[in-house]
Amino acid sequence: MRDLRGLHLLIVEDEWSMAGDLARFFSNMGAIILGPAATVEQASEHTDQAEAAILDVNLNGRRVFPIADKLMRRGIPFVFFSGDNDIAIPEHLRYASNLRKSSGSKAVFNALFPPQASEQADISVPSPPDDVFTLLPKLRLAARLLLGDVNASDRLVERTLEQAIRDVDHRQLGQSTENWLNDVMREVAKARGAKLMH
Repeated sequence: MRDLRGLHLLIVEDEWSMAGDLARFFSNMGAIILGPAATVEQASEHTDQAEAAILDVNLNGRRVFPIADKLMRRGIPFVFFSGDNDIAIPEHLRYASNLRKSSGSKAVFNALFPPQASEQADISVPSPPDDVFTLLPKLRLAARLLLGDVNASDRLVERTLEQAIRDVDHRQLGQSTENWLNDVMREVAKARGAKLMH
């Protein structure tokens, strides 16, 4: 399990008992808790210091999406943690995990900090090391940060995967799939970024 000592974790939650449970769970793992914040305004005070975040979608009738946008622009991992079924997540934020409040703190931890391959050694069926599907949310975020446009960023991910298939024989030995695809994406964005915007 990942060591959270010193990590600044923003908790945005308007139910104080739930906020307290999350804060205790993650502070016991060494995280420094920012908040818990019960409003968008309170959460805004902590977004620049946050290194990860848990976001309740509905804060007394207001949506947390402005906070998610700020975190996304900084490349900070976050998860939505909601008790509501009927709130639509904006398309550009759907790469993030969206958990029900009944999921519990451990599920939030696993969504926020997916286990690395080395941590999965005791699992009988480990995830394949080159599982591109599990990297898609990260690729979408990277593309969104590069281009700043939802539709163009999705096209960039598609072009990246197409280019990666063509270039698979030129991949450096020992390079992780994630690093390799990010390199391919930067090259595709440099070469074709402007065309993808239209």
